[in-house]
Amino acid sequence: MRHLILLAIVVTAVGAAPRSAAAYPQYQLSRDQTCTGCHIAPAGGGLLNENGLATAESTSQFGTAPEFFYGKVPSPGWLTLGGDLRGAGGYIQTPQPAGAAFPMQADLYAHAAFGPISVQVTFGPRSPTEGNEAATYVWSREHYLMYRQNPDENTGLYIRAGRFMPVVGLRFAEHPMYTRRYGGTQLYTETYGAAIEYIDQKAEVHVTGFIPDPVIDNVENAAGAAAYGELRLSETFSIGALGMFKNTDDDQKIHAGITSKLYLSGPDLLFQLEVQFVNQLVKETPTNPDGGAPKGIVGNLVASKMLTDWLLLDVGIGHYDSNLRIKNLDRDCVDLNLHWFATSHLEIALNARYELIGFGDSDPGAYALLQGHYRL
Repeated sequence: MRHLILLAIVVTAVGAAPRSAAAYPQYQLSRDQTCTGCHIAPAGGGLLNENGLATAESTSQFGTAPEFFYGKVPSPGWLTLGGDLRGAGGYIQTPQPAGAAFPMQADLYAHAAFGPISVQVTFGPRSPTEGNEAATYVWSREHYLMYRQNPDENTGLYIRAGRFMPVVGLRFAEHPMYTRRYGGTQLYTETYGAAIEYIDQKAEVHVTGFIPDPVIDNVENAAGAAAYGELRLSETFSIGALGMFKNTDDDQKIHAGITSKLYLSGPDLLFQLEVQFVNQLVKETPTNPDGGAPKGIVGNLVASKMLTDWLLLDVGIGHYDSNLRIKNLDRDCVDLNLHWFATSHLEIALNARYELIGFGDSDPGAYALLQGHYRL
């Protein structure tokens, strides 16, 4: 069992280099009704719009001009530039204690808009794929053509085609979250596809079809479809439903789940819940003639509070069981994330986890990592 703990923690730490930046869903309901209230992309993450830049400045302790390179690099009105740099280091227990330090992200973004039509490109390094190093040391994680029904607003119909990650669930920024890592949107699962998305103050819907990446060997070389819908029953409460189907040469996976968000304005506290059921049909192959159909469950419950205008605390629990029929496979954790938004460009975050396998029938694993994030 110690080997399972070691594998879980090492994969979490090493998998962080590099990683993608996502939106903070902690801001939805507590600060805005939609991710597009601050971001250009309909899924959130990446480049900020005008309101997002103002939010970055107002929620930081020391302010500073929020624009790309503090507004010192001029660009035409149709072009938006940006980027993210991240690195982390700290303590890992596997169960033997050890120190660790690693890069996480070095991405550049560009968004060129011409009326309702725009092009989005993300460019940066990644861990190389064995046998295809020339194409994978440096890559474009996302690049897509997008149509926006209302280019001067943050709501309406969006249509995307290109390379991006399907929209499913709460889209936590922290990729080790169980619902990210085991819920179908782990690192390097961006692939080619097309999406139809509709976003409104009261609801949003995302439907995506995708195919295996013909160039890069992804974590999952899958074809399939994903759908996510969220209904905001009030300004402080929402519910959602998700579904995803993935087909590979080795298996088929079906994800089905629910989400919910509840914001308590008095204590300024946001609760977020996501639970998924995963049915995996393992295909019969020469190396696995019996196949199989394990059924699993994965979930996260996170409470978030802005301690000050520039200090965000997340405390959450996670549960993952890859096969409900086998005892002591379940994995449980307590997460703590403390974000200090020092300036409109600089964030320092403490990411900590305590993890058990088999409801404590093993030695625990843990990490406490200090992360630096600089937004260009």
